[in-house]
Amino acid sequence: MILCFDIGNTDIDVGVFENDVHVKDFHIPYEKEQGCWTYLGSILKALQQNDIKPGDVRGSILCSVVSNTTASVYEAMEIAFSHKPVMFENNETTDLVIKTDNPREVGLDIIAGCMAVKERYSLPAIVIDMGTATTVTAMDKDGAILGVSILTGAITTLRALKTSTGLPIDESLTPPGKVIGTNTPDSIASGIVYGSAYAMDGMVRAFEKEIGEKCHVYATGGISKVIMPLCECNCVVNDNLLLEGLYMYYKRARG
Repeated sequence: MILCFDIGNTDIDVGVFENDVHVKDFHIPYEKEQGCWTYLGSILKALQQNDIKPGDVRGSILCSVVSNTTASVYEAMEIAFSHKPVMFENNETTDLVIKTDNPREVGLDIIAGCMAVKERYSLPAIVIDMGTATTVTAMDKDGAILGVSILTGAITTLRALKTSTGLPIDESLTPPGKVIGTNTPDSIASGIVYGSAYAMDGMVRAFEKEIGEKCHVYATGGISKVIMPLCECNCVVNDNLLLEGLYMYYKRARG
């Protein structure tokens, strides 16, 4: 059993792989900048809830975009599983050419998702990841990363709206029956949900214009399955794109 850990800005996503099959995934809630022992307790509790014995975990990998949390979680994993986890890095193991001004700036979560796209899907591609922020990444026909656009995530926008206006906000992101809202909750839901979908259509068109050809579109992230079906562009939604990329990296790193 191989466990793939991804530390994001709101929780820790964990994918479980057995015999090259993604069998399940779960989330570990966490507070940033906690110590190793706090994270260890959270990891062990999550394993117990998912009927996973630490001794059955023969390998693990960690990807993190939260630098001040990485070391503590890594140490907690090392203690929990009695082995050294693989650290996901932007290096030759990813087998990705990055054609940005500063390749080291590209987020590791973006790189992991693009690894999975290059391995599994058709190119050229536009890869959309909807989380705290929404990232839109361009990949050419050879699988190289051309660049990224970063937008505020839908949930982040909702919470900012609630803080700024004091309005009651429904974070379920349920699409209203029509775009033109006739009451405040529907108006907010319309603006966030449909607005996000139409923004993605616009970004896809702009990316394709700059790339110079039609692209395949892939999306991941918790809310992508709500937003992307409302788009006009044809899109493949894969909630586990990043975790699959981490598993590919683990296999390459371990030979």
